[in-house]
Amino acid sequence: MIESLLSLSVIDLTAIAVKAAGYLAFLLAAGSALVLMALAGLPGSEVRFLRRLVPAMALLAAVLAAARLGVEVVILAGDDWGAIFDFELMMLILQGSTGLALGVQGLGLLLLMGVMLPGVIGLIAGFLGALAVATGFGLTGHTASVDGWWLNALIIVHLLGLSFWVGIFIPLYRVARYDLGHAGQVAAAFGRIAIWVVPILVAAGVLTFQQLTGGVGTAIKTSYGQLFAIKIALFSGVLLLAAINKLSLTPALARGERLAPAKMRRSLMLESLLIVGILVATASFTTLTGPQG
Repeated sequence: MIESLLSLSVIDLTAIAVKAAGYLAFLLAAGSALVLMALAGLPGSEVRFLRRLVPAMALLAAVLAAARLGVEVVILAGDDWGAIFDFELMMLILQGSTGLALGVQGLGLLLLMGVMLPGVIGLIAGFLGALAVATGFGLTGHTASVDGWWLNALIIVHLLGLSFWVGIFIPLYRVARYDLGHAGQVAAAFGRIAIWVVPILVAAGVLTFQQLTGGVGTAIKTSYGQLFAIKIALFSGVLLLAAINKLSLTPALARGERLAPAKMRRSLMLESLLIVGILVATASFTTLTGPQG
């Protein structure tokens, strides 16, 4: 696997980078909307910030989705960059599940823009947008080729949980810089929901891995399985940091300990880096290989 990664072409690296960046933008847009809906105790400044962040990330996600489509056209044309705007090849790609997925995700991004609307209407629009974005991911990729609906449903649930998780990073990091009291409240509120989110994320991930690869014994022999294993290892690190946050740092924030905010910010930064690693690993195995390769 290492030799294969070292021999990647420019177009492969571009495809992975664009896809991973797109994943992050989608997660931030959807996750920030879910945080707005789920955490009523956010300071007003963070609510206003998230209402600006969601549409900004939705717009970025749309741009990156278009860039990803262009890269797929280049790959289909035999790595010919001159074909990036080839309309016929673009339509050929859009006729399949990719077109349906992009359409659903596009609708989701438009709905996410609705978080700028006041009151409950904005929150409902944000939730529906996050649901549509997650559904779009369930309609394409390796899971789309598996018979039945349940695996796609797992992907949707998994992405909603991960989006919410990613969505808390920025507001909690910001609050921990200027308001110790609110930081403790936000961290505690997130922790109460995360107790239910974590087992869902783990169960969905394990079941998806089992269904796509046939289990650890089979998967570890393939590049796909090895990259998936890296993703699982990175997520284990995220769970470890999350446990430290809940059991140690959140109570420290609640007690008003002076060093707690800085420790929480460092932990959130490390979690963010691990999440980026997970997205890069995911982009790699969905771009370079398949469950049987």
